[in-house]
Amino acid sequence: MSVVSVKNKYEGQLLSIPGVVGVFADVGRNRLVVLVENATDCQRLPAMIEGYAVECRVSGRASAL
Repeated sequence: MSVVSVKNKYEGQLLSIPGVVGVFADVGRNRLVVLVENATDCQRLPAMIEGYAVECRVSGRASAL
């Protein structure tokens, strides 16, 4: 399964985790990237999903424009 397919499969579950504000597939680095509000939110994420590394990036709170 491709990293994009895994992202599509798990995006809803990841977004339901408190503090998670976004998810994308980094195709070039072959990993999932999860955007969170605070560094402590990274502790709630798995290290791997279906063989792909999960990278946590702190982006802050998302808001509508």
